[in-house]
Amino acid sequence: MLRGGRGPAVVDLSVLIPVYNNAGTLDELLDRVIAVLDPLGLPFEIVCIDDGSRDESFAILRRRAAADPRIRPFAMTRNFGSQAASCAAIDRARGRRIVHLDADLEVFPEDIPRLVEYLDQGYDLVCGYRETRGGPWLTRRLPSALMNAFARRQTGTAIRDIGCSMRAVDMSVARDLAAEGEARRLLTPVLLRRARRIAQVSVRYRPTPGGGGHSFLTLLAIASDYFMHTTRRPFLVTGLVSAAAGMLGVVMLVVRPRVPGLILVGFSALGLLVSLLGEYVQRIYELGQGIPFYKLRELDDDLPAVRDRSSSGTAKHA
Repeated sequence: MLRGGRGPAVVDLSVLIPVYNNAGTLDELLDRVIAVLDPLGLPFEIVCIDDGSRDESFAILRRRAAADPRIRPFAMTRNFGSQAASCAAIDRARGRRIVHLDADLEVFPEDIPRLVEYLDQGYDLVCGYRETRGGPWLTRRLPSALMNAFARRQTGTAIRDIGCSMRAVDMSVARDLAAEGEARRLLTPVLLRRARRIAQVSVRYRPTPGGGGHSFLTLLAIASDYFMHTTRRPFLVTGLVSAAAGMLGVVMLVVRPRVPGLILVGFSALGLLVSLLGEYVQRIYELGQGIPFYKLRELDDDLPAVRDRSSSGTAKHA
């Protein structure tokens, strides 16, 4: 039986793993995490949040939890996204320190002790970075470089790889994320702003066969989220983009008078502004209505303390 509240009474390290359709890697991942942590001699737990998987991921987690009480699986009512799953895992972690990694085995669990060593040295946040990324230059590496540059500017840090899922953090920095409201959609920048001492450690990286990771459209959505939550004057920026698009239309009209091209550029600029405004209105509405950032499924064999817990924009978590 799954019992989300089982495990050691005192936990030093919580390993947090958001899961989405990772049935093919979960058993190997859990075996490798346990093999890495056992020799450390630290009381630990593995908190897994299934983010609405459509495969057998959660069934595998329940089976493993029945055999090892240090594995604590929870399931979302639907797919809320990786950032919401990560926040849910932090909310349920009981350790004084946490390590976060994805379930696709693109990063190596064997690098966990290196991150923990930096926490032992007094760092609040340890961010992994991938030395070699690979992937298409236009749709992967260029957007990543732009996002990292923007993150450095907005957070005042020298972050090298904001997209790396592997990080370690002291719980004092990660506690009470609900107070951040919508900013939780981008967890790493929140942690960067909160942390006092930050270290960066290179981690091994192996892309999943068949092209795993985020699609270009998902990366674009993440970049849009980051822009909306960190830019103080977003409409000024989008206004400049629209003005640039209008100027391009004028140049097109002068160089080669083609009205359809000018109309297309004009409508594109207008669509940019309208879509951004609509996104803001929607998010303000969600905050006003108290729509939860995530919601967990209630399971018959969960302990009462973890049943049907949800997190809203105004909720507080200890």
